[in-house]
Amino acid sequence: MDLHIHSTYSDGNAEIHEIARKARERGMKVIAIADHSMDHPRGLNERKARRREVEIRTAEEKIGIRILDAVECAILENGEILLPDHDFELVIASIHSHLSVREVCRRVKLCIEKNDVHIIGHLHAGMFSVDSSISEFDLEIVDAAKESGVAIEINSYHMSPPESFLRLCSGKEILYSFGSDAHNLSMVGKIDFSIRMAKIYLRDGRNIVNEMHYSDR
Repeated sequence: MDLHIHSTYSDGNAEIHEIARKARERGMKVIAIADHSMDHPRGLNERKARRREVEIRTAEEKIGIRILDAVECAILENGEILLPDHDFELVIASIHSHLSVREVCRRVKLCIEKNDVHIIGHLHAGMFSVDSSISEFDLEIVDAAKESGVAIEINSYHMSPPESFLRLCSGKEILYSFGSDAHNLSMVGKIDFSIRMAKIYLRDGRNIVNEMHYSDR
């Protein structure tokens, strides 16, 4: 599975049918087209989301893999997310600002409390981090995710979360997902880092696709 792929409907450079073909070539059975939401200047609005859903279903039927109609939202200062009026199958909430670990923890916890999200994306990605991981705050995120049933994404492009965070997940029944965060065809299905980290640290975790039966429509 690759549950974090961007298309030309936001800031990716590949069409949905191209993404689906590449994913099938690389052995993917389930993918998610998770374009940015309204917080991004090139993100989805209601009209774009409806048009994209039609393309997703057409590609799914023609190419023969499960394609989830997904979205990636930035977590705002108050923990809220911005979504167009559309029934997405999968919602990823991610930090897209340069923040301290304390502030990341505060926003993520608020987001989980306030919103119906499925995945926390690229947690502590290097390009959005301004300090080193502090375990006391990270443990709060781990506990919040476990209690709420929100998955932690293992993001292969950003190589996140860092191993210091994943160690805190070891031995816990944490939901997780794999994401390439692909913005071009060459990245689609490139989840080797995700798989490797899950084998090391998340043997007691649960794959969100299996848990929520995304393989069935």
